[in-house]
Amino acid sequence: MPNKFKKISLIALSLFLILAFKAYGQIAPATPADIADSADITTIPAFPSAHENVLVRIESFSFDLNSSEIIWALDGKIKSKGIGNKSFSFTTGKIGTVSLIKIIIKTKVGKSIEKTLIVRPAEVDIVWEADSYVPPFYKGKALYSYQGVISVIAIPDIINSNGVKINPKDLTYKWTMDSKVLGDVSGYGKNKFSFSKSIISHSPEIEVEVMSSDKKIKASGSITLEAIEPKTVIYENNPLYGIIYEKAISDEFKLGGNEITLITTPYFFSTEDIDGQKIKYDWSMNGRGINNNPSERQKTFRNADGGKGSTRISVDLQNDGQELQSARPDVLLNFEGGGGNKTVSF
Repeated sequence: MPNKFKKISLIALSLFLILAFKAYGQIAPATPADIADSADITTIPAFPSAHENVLVRIESFSFDLNSSEIIWALDGKIKSKGIGNKSFSFTTGKIGTVSLIKIIIKTKVGKSIEKTLIVRPAEVDIVWEADSYVPPFYKGKALYSYQGVISVIAIPDIINSNGVKINPKDLTYKWTMDSKVLGDVSGYGKNKFSFSKSIISHSPEIEVEVMSSDKKIKASGSITLEAIEPKTVIYENNPLYGIIYEKAISDEFKLGGNEITLITTPYFFSTEDIDGQKIKYDWSMNGRGINNNPSERQKTFRNADGGKGSTRISVDLQNDGQELQSARPDVLLNFEGGGGNKTVSF
């Protein structure tokens, strides 16, 4: 009985090995013919956009292209042919159109090899948004300042084979910064990420590659971001009209009455630090500090004695949260009155 069991086990083991061998053998290795016909096709640019001139090149280390006749056909029509004709140029159509390129190679020994390339133009734009402060009703763009937080967004224009624009969330994104792949923010549907740079002189270059789920359509785009210094502008805070944002006070101005309230408004400082009251204001008059409250954005200046003269007013802004965010405007205040030369008070 034990010998019979052993015999059955050996037969079962042999059958398993045969089946396993057959399953493994289903993975067909590359044949010498496949290797002999191998050729690399490249395009410049790698990811063509709409209405763009594209250079197509073919290279091979398996057979001699220089002695072969190479025929290039575009959308079924022969466009170019010749001995050693290893490159071809054409212009893509609009977004979503297909350019079918067929390459026929006739080697010196009489062998004919065909290669096919499909080019479907696609595009991706990169836009950015800075998380920086601007006052109410400001019509310009909030700019990216030193140590500020900035978000970059990829806006792809990719159309599939059915003529339907693919939803940005259904695409795969590979983000790079200064040629370094950002693995944490790359992936399926990840068309946006935010970052902050602390180096004052560095302008990061951002690049994105976008690919469809079937990997047949790709697009790329890049942008270089240059940070600026934050700014501040002085306005009059009129008791009747409020802050007169439409008329900034700069350089030199005249005191129309006996007093004026000046308010400084920061531009492009980090919004989070503005809200967190981390901006300190240091007012001075003729170089002498007149600061009583470092969180005070405005000061009132009076010509109480009716004197005539001028005084230079400045204010230093410093973000306690980001040391590279600072600004300093100064203005010359002229005042006239019936008395002698005197200085303005506050």
